[in-house]
Amino acid sequence: MMSFLYLPLGLMAQDRAFTENNVKLLQEDPDFIYKLPQNQISIWDHIGMWLSDFMSNFFDNDIYFEGDFLRDIFWVLIVLIVLWAIYLFLKSNKLLIFSSADKIIKSDLTKIYTENENLIPLSSQLKEAISKNDYHEIVRLYYLLAIDKLDQKKIINLRKVDHHNDILLQLKDDLLKTPFHSIGVYFQYCWYGEFEANETICHQLETMYQNFETAVEQHEKL
Repeated sequence: MMSFLYLPLGLMAQDRAFTENNVKLLQEDPDFIYKLPQNQISIWDHIGMWLSDFMSNFFDNDIYFEGDFLRDIFWVLIVLIVLWAIYLFLKSNKLLIFSSADKIIKSDLTKIYTENENLIPLSSQLKEAISKNDYHEIVRLYYLLAIDKLDQKKIINLRKVDHHNDILLQLKDDLLKTPFHSIGVYFQYCWYGEFEANETICHQLETMYQNFETAVEQHEKL
């Protein structure tokens, strides 16, 4: 018995033969099929590696940029560029209500509409500008006459006006808001935009102002 225990283990092991059929079965067994994970490298990963190498060599230090981080930065920049383009478009077309270029300074309005400071009526100033063919001044005076009319009729409060849109907010009735805004648009385009005031524009403003006065009269009858 003791001699049996001391037998070399090699004598107890028996070789198992692998037949061709057994090998084929093992090859087809899914438990014995191993596939290395396929990590696809995106274009952002390539850019990240290139930028990492470049910055590491430039600063003589190990710097690493992840592809996902660069992708997020790229889309943020795209969104900012689109928003900036929209801002420039709205500003150039005078559609931006908070544009500083379109702001009518309150002190200027106060100076014009304070009776003690302005002894020459706006209507007289308009006649003089028309006689001189001062189209730029004619545009301004039609706009100021419209504001003055609203102020005289107590329809708006000039103390709360810093901007054209402040007046529109006080005009609750579209009967007044529409003709006044039309005059204001011409004023802003000629004074702050790319339009050059001319005789045709002044004739159009004259018609607009007449329509505005008619609207004010109709408003008082309501």
